[in-house]
Amino acid sequence: MLLCFLTLVCPQIVFAKDFVVHDSILEERTAQKIEEMGSELFAKSGVQVFLIAKQNSDEEIVAFEKNFAKDLNGSYVLLTLFLEQKKVDIYASSDMEKAFDKEAVLSPLPWKGTIIPLLTTKKNDVSAGAALLNGYADIVEQIAAFKKVDLQSAIGSSNKTTINLVRLGVYGFVGFLVVLMLYRRMKNRG
Repeated sequence: MLLCFLTLVCPQIVFAKDFVVHDSILEERTAQKIEEMGSELFAKSGVQVFLIAKQNSDEEIVAFEKNFAKDLNGSYVLLTLFLEQKKVDIYASSDMEKAFDKEAVLSPLPWKGTIIPLLTTKKNDVSAGAALLNGYADIVEQIAAFKKVDLQSAIGSSNKTTINLVRLGVYGFVGFLVVLMLYRRMKNRG
């Protein structure tokens, strides 16, 4: 009875997200998947990974993160996006700084980064939610590997593996053609 009353009066208490804070930037499915990954990682490793996605803020992103983190205990990572300011940052407790590669996650290079390449794409169908899900999954999976835990809810890196295999095949083929041309040139001279 109390739960029904709370649901009607104050739904944000009943449906509160533990690891996702957003200003309606994310679709509900995306928020649920992020929540699922964060909950599983926390249950298995004790590490909290928060996603904070705000439309805008009057504070600087690092000041906001420090203020958010001051009440947190234990190991934590904050992935923060201020959409209008076009700012993305990752802030971590000191024991988590070596658990994942912050520079790789935030890299603007498409073959390395998992957030910024999607945020800066010209396609209209790519939302901030997709970029944040991608980046959050990358962070959670790196921490899980560091802590040696297996996550059932992980997205995995099958796309990266496929892209790397295609890239290897193309480079291998180009290398083969170069060697073949050099061989024929040497054979014709000799």
